[in-house]
This record gives sequence, C-alpha cells and structure tokens, in this order.
Amino acid sequence: MTMFSLTSKKNKADRHVTYKGEKVLISITFDNVIKAIKLYDDKFLKENQKIYIMYRMFVKDYKKYNHTPRDVIRITDLIYKELNKSDSDTGAADNEELYNFFEDAERIYASFLIDYNIDLLNEVGVLSWDEFIALFNNLSEKTPIMQAIMYRGCEVPSGPENKEERRRIRKMKEFYELKSQREKREKQILEQMEKEFL
Repeated sequence: MTMFSLTSKKNKADRHVTYKGEKVLISITFDNVIKAIKLYDDKFLKENQKIYIMYRMFVKDYKKYNHTPRDVIRITDLIYKELNKSDSDTGAADNEELYNFFEDAERIYASFLIDYNIDLLNEVGVLSWDEFIALFNNLSEKTPIMQAIMYRGCEVPSGPENKEERRRIRKMKEFYELKSQREKREKQILEQMEKEFL
C-alpha cells in the first residue's frame, strides 16, 4: 500500500504506465475502479472479455494505440498493479465485509454530501481513486456509511444487564446488514436448526 501524498501526481486520476518504453495514458477515477470491481465479480463474462473491457475503461484514447492482444493483457496487468499500489486497507477484522460499493451506494453518496459537500455524481470521470479512498477513510462517524460500518462490525454485548442494548444492537445489525452478512447469518441459523432437529 502506498501512502497518499499531497505532493505526488501519482494520486491524480490521469497518470501513465510505461510499457515497452512507451507511456500509456490511463485514468484511475473512482467510478472506473468501482466498475472494475463489479466487472471482476461478473460470472457471465470470460476472462479475456474482462481484460479487454478493463483496458478500454482505464486506457485513455485506447484507439490511438496499436496494441496486440498480448500487449492488452500486459498493460491491463500494469494497471492492476497500479491499482494495488494505491489500494487502501480498511482494517476489516477477519475479512468480514463491512461495506459494499454497490449495496451502500446511497449511503456513500449521502456521506460525501454531508461531510464534504461533494456530489459524487459530479465527480464521475474526475475524482481519482486515491482521492476518493482518502476521503472515504476519513468520513466522520455521523455519516450514514460510517454508521452502517460501525453496526456491522460491532460486537453484541453479553450478560443479563445488557439485555436492552443487545436487542437494540441486533436490530441495528439486521437493519444495516449486507447481502453477504445476511446469507452468512441465515446459513448459521439453518445449521443450528439442523443440529437441534437431527
């Protein structure tokens, strides 16, 4: 992980990767990265289709280059490495998913408006991924997305003295739970029921 820098142009959306001695202009905007995450998880597209789509998403004026299929694969790999350099760890314990850019889109949008007065729809194609993540990681606790993350990751208190708090937290966890968390919870309930009845 590379630290965000106030003095580096590497945090800007428009940058380049060097391939065979040539600078290939790329644009690492937050919306393209989020689309790439969705593309990566797509079950219907073949890997080579995903690579070509990513290449076209990130390479500026891709038509001006005469890249072969092998070049496209290697350049896309360089872009992937560039993304991983600027990727930021959110500190999720036990790899539990605490937010999802798709399920939480409204919360993220509202949170940027509340804290920064930034309309993310006006930043599509402009705001770099590094800038987006720096802002995202520093949203205040009062914002909708940080409230959701807090409840998704908090422990449910035990003991008879915490009965009301336990009920309240469980209700909030259920309200904010992601699809992956709901599926995990439902699986645990089914497993528990099977143990009791078998």
